[in-house]
Amino acid sequence: MLVVEAIKKVHRHFTLIFLPVMFDLLSFVVGWLMVGMDGKERISIRLILEMGLPSVSHVSNIPLFANNIDLLKSSGNLPSFSWLIVIGLIIIGAFLQGGYISFLFSIVNGKAFDISNFLHAGKKNWIQFIFLWLILFLGKISVTAFLVLMFKIIGVFAALVLFICLRILFIYLEFTIVVDGVSMAAAFKTCRGYLKKSLFPSFSLIFIMYFISSLMSYLIHMYWGPYSIIASIFVYGYLMSVIQTIFMMILCRTRDELNYQIKAA
Repeated sequence: MLVVEAIKKVHRHFTLIFLPVMFDLLSFVVGWLMVGMDGKERISIRLILEMGLPSVSHVSNIPLFANNIDLLKSSGNLPSFSWLIVIGLIIIGAFLQGGYISFLFSIVNGKAFDISNFLHAGKKNWIQFIFLWLILFLGKISVTAFLVLMFKIIGVFAALVLFICLRILFIYLEFTIVVDGVSMAAAFKTCRGYLKKSLFPSFSLIFIMYFISSLMSYLIHMYWGPYSIIASIFVYGYLMSVIQTIFMMILCRTRDELNYQIKAA
């Protein structure tokens, strides 16, 4: 089974979990120092729109992590240099994103962790991931504002559904940019082909990913506090690393099948 195989691969390469967990812990501590333990326990769920490097900030509606632009909307008294720290950590995250996806690709293909390949992938792709982040950030603001203006409260729900659908349609976008070494524009077309050729396993895993991440999001908000957040960073980092590994396994198998068909034609 893919799940068992992915778990074995992750257990043999614990660096895959170590990297996102350490970066998330750093972002949490920096955010905590900047705004304090902002927020309180409540019932809330945030659906993820991000792939690649896992972060609890992706499933938290309370701005606390310094690697997320939402921190700048915190109700706490932010230092004047806060935006520099947040932008700096977003750039570091974009660099780590490229390296992390490259690492996933390596372990799925039975290769050991190579720091030079990790750094090369990060250096090669970080600018594209910053542009992708900007597109998503500005797109969410403009589309949500337009739909709310047109349809009021229904527009909020419509915007959420739209972005989830787009996330699913381009579920392999970030992976394609790194694995195929292509531009973002080319990856938009190629990744749809990968999804089309792997509909059942991909959609099954997407359902599992949203179920697990939604449950984690609910628990994080329900038991909001420093200890629960630290625990969630480790649990979420592990679970999402396994899920991302399965996504990469599906992508690699689909990619090999397509390449074989092209050569046989």
